[in-house]
Amino acid sequence: MAISAGKLIQIIVIQNPVHIRDKSGQPVETWVDCETIRADIRGRSGRELMAAGAEIAQADVRVWVRGKSGETITAASRLKVQSGPYRGKTLNVIGPPIPDEKGERLEILCKLGAEK
Repeated sequence: MAISAGKLIQIIVIQNPVHIRDKSGQPVETWVDCETIRADIRGRSGRELMAAGAEIAQADVRVWVRGKSGETITAASRLKVQSGPYRGKTLNVIGPPIPDEKGERLEILCKLGAEK
């Protein structure tokens, strides 16, 4: 089933990591904006974890985009949300995008609150 344009109400910026060298020649990872697209973002579940003695809150989030518009998204990407209830949040992609049976939309599984 094609994803209706009416469901794609949030705007996201796809960012991918790039390795560059700083002034002293040391390798540094930075994020580069690849494209800005529309998406449907839905929270799935949330939980609190203990990591290194600190409590961390995480949420699982599903993001749907049109198939062609998400071609730059990889498991290493992150999504900066520009509108809607997740505005200002960064979603860390946790796996490769999953296409539907017709290739019309991609499902992207993300974590909110987990750093890459």
